[in-house]
Amino acid sequence: MNTANWRRSGQWRRSLHAKIGLFLLAAGSAFQAAASFIVTVIDDDARSVKAIESVKNVAARNGVKVTFAAVASYLKKMPDVTARLQQYEKEGHETASHSLTHSFKIWKAGEAADLRAIEREVRDADVIFSELGLKPRSFVYPFGNFPRKVRRDIFEIIRKYYPVAFNARGDINFPGKIHPLYVSRHPLRKHNSLFMTKRMIDEAASADNSWLVILTHSANSDFSAGMLEETIRDAKKSGAVFLPVSAAWRQVVSWPQISEDRIPDYSLSGDLLNAAYFHLPYLLAAAAAGILVCGGVIYLILRRRRSRKKTV
Repeated sequence: MNTANWRRSGQWRRSLHAKIGLFLLAAGSAFQAAASFIVTVIDDDARSVKAIESVKNVAARNGVKVTFAAVASYLKKMPDVTARLQQYEKEGHETASHSLTHSFKIWKAGEAADLRAIEREVRDADVIFSELGLKPRSFVYPFGNFPRKVRRDIFEIIRKYYPVAFNARGDINFPGKIHPLYVSRHPLRKHNSLFMTKRMIDEAASADNSWLVILTHSANSDFSAGMLEETIRDAKKSGAVFLPVSAAWRQVVSWPQISEDRIPDYSLSGDLLNAAYFHLPYLLAAAAAGILVCGGVIYLILRRRRSRKKTV
């Protein structure tokens, strides 16, 4: 085809559009590759269409892809939720395995953990996800924390199935402080203060590299879609790039990582201090109210005594 015919046919326009598309795609990939502040939203449990759509709608308004951690046995009883997750995967969202049953007895056994039962929880869930046409790319531990004695054995089980797994602790993941099978998540709950979340966003944004994983429970009454939206906007203003787990992990996997032995254990006192920090404004408000009440009571007592003295 000569030049004139090629121009009349419109092929030059299609060729130009394709080149522009490839350029924009490459530019987008380069931008993601250069991202130093990554945020991932993981929503736990996937118990109802209403629940997961509350997160998905917030994400869609803000151009964010979410990872939905689903319990396989729940999905077998909820074809409507399964259909939604299938559609979400087509739209670029992701599914994570949240075990077969989310059993308290299995996942909260502490040092008495039954490793064979845990492996069945992971393996059998994987089979069900495959049967349902879902493709989980990561694992989210039910209840999220294990004592050092059994942690390594549990990691060996998860490693057979997934490259990355998440606990439920509220830390930011930095190079040299992250283990691929024990990635921390920051719980975003309605009763928690945005003070803690904003502080973590600022800390993550000021680092050379950071991965802030936001944990939501959309099926819980404690979930606030408005709080999630505000968090997404705050993080974006601070320069965050939002990525689902697999895309985030492709970047994070190059970071220096730590061994299981260097993962800190969590004490009751540490948990209490962390909970107090999360709820600091509420604690301060309660303390102020307590001071006002005590002050009022003391004032009334003193006033009553004065009135008695005057009467005498």
